[in-house]
Amino acid sequence: MKKLVVAIALASCSLAAFAQAESPAPEVAQAPAAATAPAAAAAAPAADIEIMTVLNTLKGKYPSTNFTNVERAPIDGLYEITMGKNIAYTDASGRYLLFGSVYDMQTRKDLTAPKRAAAEKIDVSKFPLADAFTRVKGNGSRKLYLFSDPDCPYCKKLETEVLSKLDNVTIYTFMYPLESLHPQARAKSESVWCLPEAGRAAAWESLAQGTQPPAKKCDNPIERNIALAESIGFQGTPAMVSEDGRKMPGLVSAERLDAWLNGGS
Repeated sequence: MKKLVVAIALASCSLAAFAQAESPAPEVAQAPAAATAPAAAAAAPAADIEIMTVLNTLKGKYPSTNFTNVERAPIDGLYEITMGKNIAYTDASGRYLLFGSVYDMQTRKDLTAPKRAAAEKIDVSKFPLADAFTRVKGNGSRKLYLFSDPDCPYCKKLETEVLSKLDNVTIYTFMYPLESLHPQARAKSESVWCLPEAGRAAAWESLAQGTQPPAKKCDNPIERNIALAESIGFQGTPAMVSEDGRKMPGLVSAERLDAWLNGGS
């Protein structure tokens, strides 16, 4: 059975992923390395010394790569390494690297997926909330960061069929017009932003129902919003981030979004 798991991991090997690890995305909050060395190596447990040895070997072989976590893999003789947003597996020598997922065929679970999701979390504390307009529903206890285009049909459905059903959530909307698909989206976004702050949310919701505010020009955060979305890796709309940094691209049902905001998948 272990041979089968190794075969699956080998099949998904991709050297391109390792190349990406050379420059971890800046928006990802990097977890402290599992291989942190105790003050006195002689006093460290054997397992810690083993992990430290692997970490030092990797740093020596690949000095420009930022290894953010090293631990034993579920497969004997392999170690799981985290490099920014990338997860890989290596032997003790650091010569061989496997990219992809390790599956436990007995439990039918992808053991790598949760680790990858954790590595891809976004640090929302760095979001410039002054560049978004805010809506509070109910007690506003949950937080949702939304990137949306006024002419995106899925964004309109999200507004009218999903967000309208949510309660107890604060929604920070970063207008993210995709001009290559919707040539008028930027102008509409600017018109919404140029309204008094108290009227932006209502104007945005009216856009989803076909009512357009008067055209206006003013200083606006659209370019910054585009840059922020692209830095996260969002290339389409709608796209959402939870308070704990999980990403949700695309249109989902109200039930799923509600569960996701509560920590579900």
